[in-house]
Amino acid sequence: MTNMKKSIKILISLLCITMPLQFVAQETLTLEKIHTTLLDNSRSITQAKNNKALAIESNKFFKARLKPQLSIQASLPNYTKTSTPIIQPDGTIAFQSIRQANSRISAMLTQVIPATGGSIFAITDLQRFDNLSQETKQYNGIPIRLGISQPIFGFNTWKYQKNIERLRIESAELSFNTALENAYQISTNLFFDLIIAQENLATAKNNQSVNEKLLLITTKRLELGEVSNDEKLQLEIELNNAKLAASNAEYNVNFAINALNNFIGSNYQNDKIKAEVPTEFLVNTINHKTLFETYKKNRNQIIENNILIEQNKADANRIKSELGFNANINASIGLSRGSDQIQNIYNDPFDEQQFNLTLQIPIVDWGMKKSALEINAIERKEINENHNQILLEVERSIHNNLNLLIHAQSEIILLKEIAEKAKQRFEISNERYILGNIDITNLTLAQRENDIAKNNYISALKQFWDGYFNLRRITGFDIITNKEIKY
Repeated sequence: MTNMKKSIKILISLLCITMPLQFVAQETLTLEKIHTTLLDNSRSITQAKNNKALAIESNKFFKARLKPQLSIQASLPNYTKTSTPIIQPDGTIAFQSIRQANSRISAMLTQVIPATGGSIFAITDLQRFDNLSQETKQYNGIPIRLGISQPIFGFNTWKYQKNIERLRIESAELSFNTALENAYQISTNLFFDLIIAQENLATAKNNQSVNEKLLLITTKRLELGEVSNDEKLQLEIELNNAKLAASNAEYNVNFAINALNNFIGSNYQNDKIKAEVPTEFLVNTINHKTLFETYKKNRNQIIENNILIEQNKADANRIKSELGFNANINASIGLSRGSDQIQNIYNDPFDEQQFNLTLQIPIVDWGMKKSALEINAIERKEINENHNQILLEVERSIHNNLNLLIHAQSEIILLKEIAEKAKQRFEISNERYILGNIDITNLTLAQRENDIAKNNYISALKQFWDGYFNLRRITGFDIITNKEIKY
């Protein structure tokens, strides 16, 4: 009868130990939902969008400068009442009071010529001078003046700036894509930090619950003389360790939640969400050279290097222009006249021609131009060498990351199997300990192996997904869909 009661107690205890912990209903948080929230709320995404918008507006501003510019200037009127010194015929000075109004209105239309670096313009102008002291007035006007200003052998900033602006807008588009992929990678790591923290908390609480129940059983068995006090003390230590682990895990969960919320712009609460562990996917065999070619098409480092090359070319041309021979031609034709009757300016204007040629011919510069061009050549060589080094490093990085991803996938399969078997072993060890077939040391060992196996599996999953998004960030290629990433 005593043995029967003992067996019933053991059975009840076993059922209590193996019963899973119950959780309050929680919202399931997936990696996909994290990324959706990231796109809607994250400051990093907003910043990437702003940077892209700035580049687009900057390009629009440059294009607007290439179009005809029309401006009007007016001074209506410029009134003066003062005393001014007047030189007399005998050389003396007499101060005379004057009252004048000088009004002017003009309109100018200009158009740059990107191909040559020059500009053409059209001007119309009208001035009126009123001598209020003598009650007289005069007009001077330019009904039309057409002209051109053209540098010869000069530096054409528009030629190079046009190419640079085109490259900058391409770079902004690709930088935006890279920023998104970088945000995906960071948010994925933060999400897995939360998963690991929550799993550690669940494990710690479960271990605490199990050890509390085992301690009750061990206390009863100690009273029956079936175990030693040393075994009870060891179980008490394990219980305290589980409580400590639960306390630390609670802190880590809150820390992980806050870090995730800060980055993706959310407001998730610890007790209301449960992060779902993403599973791995099959990585097909992919030629890393394909990924490398995609990188050269879809990542802004290539465009940024091309911008540096264009700027270097522009600098070389500027040096040759500023320190070498150059000339400027300014010419215009039009109609103009001065009269005391405004209608005469437009009814009977005079022909107008203007022509000006300026030259710059360096005689002695003590090797300044040669040195400046040599510096430019060294800078160009450095740009090319840096670019080649970056390409080499990226190609190696793609190769290593792809191999790491494939290796992590095979590792996950084994770790998942180990975690499942470790869990089974721990459950069996629980049963055997209750039945008195093993001691507390073996049970503790099985418990720790179970915890370690679970952590190793989730950590490997984190490494796998981090490698996946890192490869996306580097190459702009999605190895799941086998397509280039376009936004």
